[in-house]
Formats: sequence, structure tokens, C-alpha cells
Amino acid sequence: MPRWRVVLGLTVVWLLLWGSVTPTLVLGGLITSVLVLLLFPFPRAPWRWTLRPWPTTTLVLRFAADMLRASVQVAWLAVRPSAPPPSAVVRVPLVTRSELLLTATAELVSLVPGSLLVELDPEAPALYIHVLDARSPERIERAITAVHEQERRVVEAWAPRDERDAYRRTVREAAS
Repeated sequence: MPRWRVVLGLTVVWLLLWGSVTPTLVLGGLITSVLVLLLFPFPRAPWRWTLRPWPTTTLVLRFAADMLRASVQVAWLAVRPSAPPPSAVVRVPLVTRSELLLTATAELVSLVPGSLLVELDPEAPALYIHVLDARSPERIERAITAVHEQERRVVEAWAPRDERDAYRRTVREAAS
């Protein structure tokens, strides 16, 4: 039998697509969701994650601040009278090996204006990002540091305890 949370989620998507909520649409969405899941069952994802409220709040607030700051910077680059700065594609090695945490980090990095995910290499693991403003080595280093900070916030907010502890150990050993 399909999992109720997935059925509920698909029903919500169904209602959003229809643009209204009526008893008929809710029932139709529930039936359609169950049929879809019976005909095309979702594989069980091997991902584990934990939701830590305070680190998640920090992650969300910092992401919002990064979005605001980067939006202003990109807007300035677009309207300023001088030529656009040189850009670069940079490889940023990551510590975590969890595909879920790598994907979350990559998405959050890519959503901030001025950086764009070019490639995610889960085997290495590493991100290749396009840095819009690469005028100096310091700016490139700042972009790399921003990715590492985002990875740290994602791990602290959502990684299971064993993965979080392994991440912390690896970072400590690399700093020594």
C-alpha cells in the first residue's frame, strides 16, 4: 500500500494544478495519487537525515541573507557603467559523501545569485561552480569559502549524528 505522506503530497500537487479545492478534486487527487503509486511505485531512497531546529533556522536565515546580499551585488554589476568583471569556473571539493547533503548544498549554492552550479561530482565529491565576479584571487577564495560554509550549515542542520560527527572530524583533521 502506498505511503500516506507521499499520497498526501501528490494530492496537494494535484490540487495546486487544478487551482482550487473542492471535495471532488480532493477525492480525485487521492484516488489518482494511490493509482500512480500502485502503478509506478517509488523506490525507497537510502537517504537518512535529521532535522535540527536551531541549525535549520540558522541555515534558512543565512540563506535569505546571502540571497539578499548577492541580489544587490548582481544588480550593481548589471547596472554599473564599467565592463562586466571576469568570471571563472571553480572546482570546490566537499567533505560530505551523502548524496542528499551534496544535492542540498549544491541547490542552495546555485540558488544564490552570482554563483551557478556547473557540475556536481558525487564521486569526488566536489562542486564546479561558475563565479560571476572573479576579479581577484580573494573573490574566488570568498566564493569557495561560501560553498564550504553552506556545506557546513547543511550538515549541521540535516545530517544524521554519525555523518555530522564524521564531517566534523574530517574538517578538524584537515585544519590541523
